[in-house]
Amino acid sequence: MRIFNKMIVKPRLAVGVMLLSFFSTMIMMGSVAQAAVYKKVDADGNVSFTDVPDKSAQLVNVAPIETVPALSPEVIAKTLNDDDSQKNIAANVNYTIRIISPTPDQVYHRAIDAFAANVEVKPDMQNGDHLVFLIDGKASPQDIPAGGLDRGQHQFEARVVSAKGRVLKSQSTTFVVQQPNVIRKAR
Repeated sequence: MRIFNKMIVKPRLAVGVMLLSFFSTMIMMGSVAQAAVYKKVDADGNVSFTDVPDKSAQLVNVAPIETVPALSPEVIAKTLNDDDSQKNIAANVNYTIRIISPTPDQVYHRAIDAFAANVEVKPDMQNGDHLVFLIDGKASPQDIPAGGLDRGQHQFEARVVSAKGRVLKSQSTTFVVQQPNVIRKAR
């Protein structure tokens, strides 16, 4: 013969028990969070920290832990969508570069002329994009003396570069630096 015991729990009683256990847990957690911290140094100079008070232990003042509330899923989704739209805006910018100076195969005299770059970019650069000038593949300032360049043909390149370093648009041209001859007197 089997005997089954049935326990009948009334809904109000069950809710009361759950609330009581919840509040008891919260009170215990609060007391743990607010527990004092003690510092103790033994005879050998070893330092230990504990929550148990002792005659030789000193009470340590511990600042409360700073917390930051979490963002809601809606705010996170909106932020991610805003970032994606900014990337699309940056990706859709189609720059045009026109090198005004130096003109193709322009000649500079090494001892006299200064090399000056003049570049037009449309539309206006945005999102941290910037111009980089290169002479013979090396980064260069906008104005340099032609005397600082070896004689011969050189390549000038203007690049629009994104804030992350990606080349968005590039245009190049060549120019020549000449070294004047020294005329010798006839004997």
